Amino acid sequence: MDNFVITISREYGSGGRLIGQALAERLGIDFYDKEMIHLLMEESGFTRETIEEWQEKKTSSFLYNLYMSTQERPLSDQIYLAKTKIVNQLADKGSCVIVGNCGDYILRDRDNVLSFFIYAPMEERVKRVREVYGENPDNNPNIVKKRDRQRSDYYNHFTMSRFGDYRNFDACLNTTIGLDLTTDIMEEMVRRVFGGTADESGK
Repeated sequence: MDNFVITISREYGSGGRLIGQALAERLGIDFYDKEMIHLLMEESGFTRETIEEWQEKKTSSFLYNLYMSTQERPLSDQIYLAKTKIVNQLADKGSCVIVGNCGDYILRDRDNVLSFFIYAPMEERVKRVREVYGENPDNNPNIVKKRDRQRSDYYNHFTMSRFGDYRNFDACLNTTIGLDLTTDIMEEMVRRVFGGTADESGK
């Protein structure tokens, strides 16, 4: 089939990254999530530490005022612009799965994109963050809520959309049914929409 792109936006701890990786393996296409940090380092020239600190932060009013006085873009803006360029380049390069990184918004005008939103009940996400991700040993839901808030604030700030708004996606899936079944459903949708399996140019 021709090149296509799958974007996955997700609540923290919902399993979206694990699903995206499994889906990419099934389809034989590239997968981008944490790999984006290395690409951003190459594009922006910033260190890994700087990107990790700023890539999910919105610009505060103080930083915006500072930008207006110095005519230099705040770090978060520079990183988002670099991210926009990279996501478009990856979509041009070949078939792939892109997790997070505002991929659904950046690629919203393309016809060869399927966008998914992955969510789950809080108790399931807290459990997965502890047992699978190896974080949050105290089962503190506030940690999960904080990460959700960071993602939401960042997405809402840099796009013209609202984080998790079902109208921005082709499908929203609750992983309470299980990660494997969720992946099955997404794979079936991809194959029905784009047909068959990825050709060599999409790998």
